[in-house]
Amino acid sequence: MRIAAIIALFLPLIAVAQPVVPGFEWFPRDTPAQQMTAGEVLITELNCVACHAAAEDQGQRFQHRSAPILFTHQNPAHAGWIRHWLLDPQKFKPGTLMPDLLHSLDAKKKSESVEALRHYLMTLSPSNGPEVAMIGNPVEGKKLYRSLGCAHCHAPDAQDNGRDIPLGELRAKYTHANLIKFLRDPLHSRPAGRMPRMPMSEQEAAHLSAYLRARLEPLDLHGLSRGSAALKLQREGAKLYQSLRCANCHQSPKLNVQPALAKPLTEVNPQRGCLAPKPDASVPHFHLNPAQRAAITAALQTKPAAPTLLSETHRQLRLLNCTACHDRKALGQPNTQRDDLFLGLGEDLGDEGRRPPTLTGVGAKLTEPALHQVLRGNGAVRPYLATRMPDFGEAHAKQLSQLLAAADARADVKPTPRHGSENKVGRNKYGRDLMGVKGLNCITCHQLAGHKSLGIQALDLASAPERLRPEWFRDYMINPAAFRPGTRMPSFWPEGKAISPILGRNTERQIDSLWVYLNELEQTRLPEGLEKKGGFELKPDNRPIVFRTFMEGAGTHAIAIGFPVGMHSAFDSEAVGWTTLWRGKFLDAESTWDDRFTPLAKPLGTDIIQLPTGPAVGRLQEGKPWPKGGLLFRGYRLAKDGTPTLLYRHGKTDITDTLSPKDNGFRRRMEFSAGEGKLWVRLALANEFFTSERGVWIGANKLTLIALPARVRTINGKAELIAPIDLKTNENTVLEVQLSW
Repeated sequence: MRIAAIIALFLPLIAVAQPVVPGFEWFPRDTPAQQMTAGEVLITELNCVACHAAAEDQGQRFQHRSAPILFTHQNPAHAGWIRHWLLDPQKFKPGTLMPDLLHSLDAKKKSESVEALRHYLMTLSPSNGPEVAMIGNPVEGKKLYRSLGCAHCHAPDAQDNGRDIPLGELRAKYTHANLIKFLRDPLHSRPAGRMPRMPMSEQEAAHLSAYLRARLEPLDLHGLSRGSAALKLQREGAKLYQSLRCANCHQSPKLNVQPALAKPLTEVNPQRGCLAPKPDASVPHFHLNPAQRAAITAALQTKPAAPTLLSETHRQLRLLNCTACHDRKALGQPNTQRDDLFLGLGEDLGDEGRRPPTLTGVGAKLTEPALHQVLRGNGAVRPYLATRMPDFGEAHAKQLSQLLAAADARADVKPTPRHGSENKVGRNKYGRDLMGVKGLNCITCHQLAGHKSLGIQALDLASAPERLRPEWFRDYMINPAAFRPGTRMPSFWPEGKAISPILGRNTERQIDSLWVYLNELEQTRLPEGLEKKGGFELKPDNRPIVFRTFMEGAGTHAIAIGFPVGMHSAFDSEAVGWTTLWRGKFLDAESTWDDRFTPLAKPLGTDIIQLPTGPAVGRLQEGKPWPKGGLLFRGYRLAKDGTPTLLYRHGKTDITDTLSPKDNGFRRRMEFSAGEGKLWVRLALANEFFTSERGVWIGANKLTLIALPARVRTINGKAELIAPIDLKTNENTVLEVQLSW
């Protein structure tokens, strides 16, 4: 007995484990409802519907999960690894979801079947060419493994333990170069998204690969047969691949095999088949433990309550193991024993500076596009967190962003003061005052538009308008602790009462002013305390700038629009028409910010073109001058790339008007809502116009316009280029014009 005990000490800690599914392992199963939900998660993660069709009313509960693709250039096959893997998947990788398909065979027959299968599988794998890869440092790799977030899904010591998601024998499966490729884009070969893409550099992936491969001893990698013996084995393996239903779970770029289904889920006997303690020879052996079999049985036999948005959302969060890093009320939280693995970088920001943000109410906090961006691993705004947000793939990002937005929507939310009229307002200097050192001093802690704060380097507030819902921003400002208990963020409006005298201590107006200031940050000054003397030139480097100002030629209600390509325009929102086009530099904002009336802002660039002043659209009377009014300006809306579309109205006709850079000029697109009668658009004014072909007009100022319906009329000695708009009763009318100079 003592000898047996001593021998046991030297055996692997985990000989055969059950499949490890975090959405099952880390959640309670104390009630029948919890047991049923746990079983639903298992049925999805074990991909039972690949063989057993779900009934129509089971589709949401039991989902398909894609298995790894066989094979890709980033995940090629290695013959020796395949042999060990197929002989006993659960022993070779304790905790794997892959069942043993050959469990009923004796050792000799099993070995022969594995030989045939691996010879066939190698024909599905792309060939490996010469490999060149960065050298990695396993010491650095260990640090990254523990800090980036790997150790919250996998074991902290990277040793498979039968409870955390296993890593398996990576040294035999991947070369160093292939593991680097896999780590940088696992979704390429594992589309299910359970192994998401962690944003990392090639060097970081090399460090991780060096660490993960260095911890393992080399395996005996049995070679393949050659010649006619290999061809025979390949043919036998192809037949086995079909008969074992491998294609039910695995895709292959080189193979198109239809799945062969077993009996539907509604007819499954929970005491037999895959669910039996000892499955018979005709079915896969998953090595389910009693708790897992009981949960699956409960899911199959229990009639569930009607699904809700919240239950569907929480199901998806469980499947993706989101609570390994994030907490969410009524769902779960990260393992407290691994809390020390959440690290902060740089400044001491407390727990907020090292733990990922809560998911409680996140759908009410972030806009749906922002949620989608975050789930694709592209929305990082907390550079002080060592743990990184991964990319779960497009399908999960689309589904989960929609679910979170709908599930967390608040029925009691009050609209903000500018709800529906956000683009009708100009800059708000009070927001700047509140942000600065003589106001609420937000810049002591928060960075702003890439400018470091005066103290600790907390989250950059410039990202707020693109990410946050305005009503959430308002409510968070009033009581931050209600949204994140223990936060270092104080309330400057305790119990809703303002502590700053700005704006007469009006809480709603103060918060609204901050929001407007952040929305218009690109076109206004930095807060006092961050601003440096000079530097008033506005530079639309990445997105268009829409800047309300007092401008020469465009008046006191000017909207100047600067584009990154160096083409710019100005619109008079009082007269309602385009006034100026130019190239080169955009605008100097000093006169707008420091002295709004003298002097008026002027274009900084060259090749300035003046367009007719006055309304862009009107009704004409024969021989009469262009009308002076008749248009109502209604603001503007922004496209995804930041290009504004001006909105105005003539009588009952709504008009949209967009100038966007094209080639060496602008493309102007106007759309008129359905109506009756005829309107006219005044496109340009000159002493005379020349035309060389139909629709092409050249003015004396070298402005060239292409507008097919345009014509010239002369009034008071000036030539006007005008275009008729014949309104239609049942559809919109569109006018497109090309402008170049």
